[in-house]
Amino acid sequence: MQQKIPIENLYYLLCYAWDVSDQLDRVKVDGEKCHSLENLLSMVLIHVCDRLLRRGLVREYRFEEQEVEGVRGKLNLAETLKSGKHLNGRTICQVDELTQDVIINRVIFSTLKRLMRIEGIDEDIRVRLRKTLARFPHIEEIRVTGGLLERLLGNHPGHLTGHFTGHRHHGVYLLALNVCKLIWDSTLPVKDKDGRLEFVDFTEDEFRMNCIFERFLMNFCKQHCREEYPEVHREYIDFQLSPFGMMFKEAGEALPMMETDMTLFNPDTLDKHILDAKFYREALVSKYGGREKVRREHLSQILSYVMNQEDRSKPHTLNACGTLVYPTVDADFDFSYRYKEGGHRIYVRTVNLGQPWRKIEERVKEIVTKRSF
Repeated sequence: MQQKIPIENLYYLLCYAWDVSDQLDRVKVDGEKCHSLENLLSMVLIHVCDRLLRRGLVREYRFEEQEVEGVRGKLNLAETLKSGKHLNGRTICQVDELTQDVIINRVIFSTLKRLMRIEGIDEDIRVRLRKTLARFPHIEEIRVTGGLLERLLGNHPGHLTGHFTGHRHHGVYLLALNVCKLIWDSTLPVKDKDGRLEFVDFTEDEFRMNCIFERFLMNFCKQHCREEYPEVHREYIDFQLSPFGMMFKEAGEALPMMETDMTLFNPDTLDKHILDAKFYREALVSKYGGREKVRREHLSQILSYVMNQEDRSKPHTLNACGTLVYPTVDADFDFSYRYKEGGHRIYVRTVNLGQPWRKIEERVKEIVTKRSF
């Protein structure tokens, strides 16, 4: 994949991957203004913060020990007597205070501060960051760690943990926290420039982009392909190998388990379709300048899924098909194969991420529902 994915399409991919596609049209992304990833993420976070500040940041009760007149909250008798405050009509109490200075707001506020230190942010966007920061109430700046973000996101980009689940601002905060996580994951200190940061292009990381593309496909199928495939899930498949010999038990325990990126199933039509997402700069490869071919290991993987999921007691598994899905921004191809003379079909398809988003949606639906096959 030599060319870059257009900024607008990258934003849409991320929204689906984070399971916040309901926020797609609520944040307008200008491809010309957001000409770089750091500017894109800055503008998205600014828009999200504007909405949160307009509606009101989430508040939580926080217990603090305070010296008060009389008694308020929960009396700390031992500390009150020890300090002698009671002699003057004062006590030390635990008071529950409703505040916006809570962890989820601290993460967003601290990320805005971090954006101010990133080189490459356009000056007009930097001005908007300052204005947004100035609108926040008193909130403590903290060091945001991967562990903290994982606790808030529940180790899953599509959910918030704890009491915040189901909150009326859940989708907005979910988008904000995923943007924050991506910013913290993608920034590094600039050598010899104290306090300055540089943004690392995460689209160059094939592993990370494969995860994003895979989650995009999964969540897109769940939302837009339910009619054709009511069931969308990951499937665990055992190798159809039977251990034998002196080390029978050990041999059985040594077998790994396969996990599909996504398995689509229609219980009415008994149609089963296994999709495997593959994000690579080059979808096809060639040796010594020869003809480009599908990667051998990818074909072996999808074939292994299809063959090992067979179950004679479930006839539909004998006709399951598998598709390798490659994102591109230039070349397109549609390869179709039959496995021996059986009912299995293996497909290799591309999704051109360089075209308008509506075309991308249509293409994914074609691949999933096999309309273009």
